[in-house]
Amino acid sequence: MSEEQTKVSIDSSGEITAHTPSYRFHWSRAADTFELFDSSGRMMVSGPMQPAVTIRDGSGPASYQVGTVQAAVVDDDALRVTYHEVNGDGSLVVSWRFDDECCWLEPVTYTPGDPGRVVALHYFAVTGESVASPDPGLSCRYVVHPGVCGAGVVSPLIPALANFDTETWLGRGGPGTTAMRQQWGLPVHYVAGVNTTRHTVEPGAHTRNLSDAFCLGLAELPAGDLLLRNRAGRFAPVVQVRDDLWRRDSPAGPQQLGALMVWTLGPTYRAAVLAYQQVLVATGRVTPTVASTARAHAATVSQFNTWGAQIASGTASREFDEASLATIRKQLGDSGLDTGMLVIDDKWEGEYGVLEHDVERFPTFEEALQDIRAGGQLVGLWAAFLRCEDPTSHGLSANHMMCGPDGEPVVLGPEGQPYFLFDVSWPEVQTVLRDRIAAFVHRYDPDLVKFDFGYEIPDLSRCAPHDPAYAGERLFALAMDVVAGALRAAKPDIVVMYYSLSPLLAPYYDLHSLDDLWMNAGEFHLEANRRLFFSGLLGELGVASYGSGGYDWVDMADIWLDSVVHGTLGALGSFFGDLSDSACTPRLVAKHTGLSRLTRPRLTFGVQAIGAGGLGPASAARSSSWVRTEDGEPVLVVLRPGGFAGAPGVDEVEGLVRSTVTVAVGSLQPGGIGPATHLGVVAYADGEVWLTGRSGAARVTEHRLDGSSHDYTVDSADGSIRLPVRESAEGTPVSWLEVVVDPS
Repeated sequence: MSEEQTKVSIDSSGEITAHTPSYRFHWSRAADTFELFDSSGRMMVSGPMQPAVTIRDGSGPASYQVGTVQAAVVDDDALRVTYHEVNGDGSLVVSWRFDDECCWLEPVTYTPGDPGRVVALHYFAVTGESVASPDPGLSCRYVVHPGVCGAGVVSPLIPALANFDTETWLGRGGPGTTAMRQQWGLPVHYVAGVNTTRHTVEPGAHTRNLSDAFCLGLAELPAGDLLLRNRAGRFAPVVQVRDDLWRRDSPAGPQQLGALMVWTLGPTYRAAVLAYQQVLVATGRVTPTVASTARAHAATVSQFNTWGAQIASGTASREFDEASLATIRKQLGDSGLDTGMLVIDDKWEGEYGVLEHDVERFPTFEEALQDIRAGGQLVGLWAAFLRCEDPTSHGLSANHMMCGPDGEPVVLGPEGQPYFLFDVSWPEVQTVLRDRIAAFVHRYDPDLVKFDFGYEIPDLSRCAPHDPAYAGERLFALAMDVVAGALRAAKPDIVVMYYSLSPLLAPYYDLHSLDDLWMNAGEFHLEANRRLFFSGLLGELGVASYGSGGYDWVDMADIWLDSVVHGTLGALGSFFGDLSDSACTPRLVAKHTGLSRLTRPRLTFGVQAIGAGGLGPASAARSSSWVRTEDGEPVLVVLRPGGFAGAPGVDEVEGLVRSTVTVAVGSLQPGGIGPATHLGVVAYADGEVWLTGRSGAARVTEHRLDGSSHDYTVDSADGSIRLPVRESAEGTPVSWLEVVVDPS
C-alpha cells in the first residue's frame, strides 16, 4: 500500500474499515463492535468498541451507564468515535490510529456527566448482570497471559471456553485486588491472543484456519492499576483509578483515563509480543540499555543464592547469622560447584530500609564479603528497597509511608515482624532512598543487587501515594527510577536484578529473575522453561534472564540447559538436604562446569524458540530447543531431540548442528557458530553430534570433572564434523568438549 492511499474508509451505511498490508480493522457503527483481521483475512479478535467508566457518589455502590454513538470522524489513518449520554449527560471519545504494522488506541477522553468519582475504566465493555461493573467484551479462542499464576496449575495460555471468572494483574501486582497468586513476571503490561474456527476441532483449526496472533500492550503507564478481567469466555483490560476512595473530584471538563496502548501482530503469540517490544523501541518509547563489559560479565556469571539453604538449615529470616553463612559457603565449596557469584539473601540486614547489616548476627560481615571476593567470587546482596520498619530511622514520619484511605500507614509482613512501605512520591523519601543506597553501595560494594518484593505495593483499593500523579503503574516505575538510578549512580557497573516482563521497565534493570518457583515443587524445570519462554524476549532490550533454580537438585540439569541460552546459570538448592532428599551429584557439577564455559557474557541478544509447544495449555509457552543469536548470528544452540514436556523435539539446526542426544553447542569466540573455529559442546547422553557445513579437521579436548582431559582429532566427512559424545569416561563425568577447527 502506498503512502498516498487512504487507510481508513467509510461506506454509505457508516461501516468503517482500515486496510494495511498487515491487517484489516472493521468497525460497525450500528452494533458498535470492531473486528481485527490478519493479512490472510482471518479474524484475530473482536469486541465492543466503547469502554465503560464506573463511578461512585458518596457511600453508594459503584455504577455505570454506557452511551450511544454521537459521531464518528475518519481521517486518512485515524478513527475518532464520540459517545454521548455516558453516566448521565457525560461523553467519551475513543481514538484509533492505524500504522502499517500496528494500530494505536489513544487514552480515553471522558467528560463527566454524573457527579460521581471515577472508580475504574473498563475497556471493551459489555453490559453485564451487575450494575456496578460491566463484563469484559474481547473475544478470541485463546488468551495468552504471561505471569497469570505463580504455579503451573494455570497455564499462561487460557482457552476462552474455560470460562474463567477472575481478575488478574497485568500491572505491578500486590495484594488486595486479585485472588490468584501471580508474583513472577509482574508487571507484564500486555496480553496476547490467537483465534481459530468457531469449534476447536474443526478441520484445520490449528493449521490453515489458525489466525495470526495479536498483542495488546501499554505504550505508556496509566495513573491506575492495570488488571485483566475474564468472564464468560471473554476478557478485557481494566484500569482501576479509585478516585472514590481518595476523595478526588473529577474535573468539570474533559479528563484522560487509561493510557496509550498498541496492538501488534505476529505469526505466533511469542512473535506478537516481540513485535510489541520492537514497536516501543522504534517509536522511542523504550531505549534499550547497553551494558559495559564489566556489568555484562557480572550479570552472566553463574550464581548461587543462599535462600534455599537458609530455609533447609532453619536459618531463614532473623535466624540467619554469620555462622550459617559460613557453613553454606563451606558446603558450596566442598560440592565442587564452581559458581562465579554468591548472592546473600534475606535477612542479612538488621532493619528493613536501613540497608545495613545486623551487627549482632553478622559481627564481621564486611570481612566475610572480602573473604568471598578473595576466593574468586563476586558478591550479590538481596534488598527489599521499598520496605521500612521504622520511619524515624530515616528522619521520616508515618505520613511518608504508603497510607490507606483512613490516613494510616498500611502494615505488611508476618506477625511479629511488621513493616511499612516507603511512599516514593514524596521528595523527602526519594532523598532518603538515594542517600541510603549510595551509602549501602559505598560500604558493601555489591556486584549485583537483587531487588525483591516490588510487587507487594497494595492496589489502589488499599493505599495510594501522596502525589496522585504517581498512582498505580506509575508509582512502581518511579520507585524503579529512584532505586536503579541511585544504584547505578553509586556504581555504574552494578547489576540490578528484578522480575518484570514489561518492556517499559526494562531500561531499569539488567537481569530478569525467574523469581521463586516454590509452588512448582516436583516440576521446577517445567515452570522455569515456561518463564524463560517469555523472559527470553527481553534479551532484545538488553536484559538477560537468571535461571533461578528450584528447591531441590532433581531437575537442575534441565534448568541450567535452558538458562545458558538466556543468560545466567542459577542455583537455589541446599546442601543440608531438601524436599526431595536430592543432592548435587558429580554429574550435575560436570554439567554446570561445562555450561559455564558456554555462557555468553552479553546482555543484548535474541532467542528463537525452535521447539515451541503449540496451543495445548500443558505444553504451550514451552520450548524443547533454542537458538541464541547475537547481531543476527546464531551463537548458541540447545537441542532436545526427544522433546520436552510436550513441546516437540528438534535434532538439527540446518547448516550448523545436528545431534542424536540433548546437547548445547556454542561458539567460544565473538561471532556465530557457523564461522567459529573455537566451539564448546555439552552433551546430556552418549551419542553423536555433527557440526554441519564444515570441512577440514578438528582437534577435540574432552574435559573431565576431575581435571583430566583427553585429546583427539577428527576429520570432516560429507561436509560435517562428527563428534562422538559421552557423559563419562573411565568412571569420571565429562564436563564438556572443546573443539578447535582447522579449516585448512
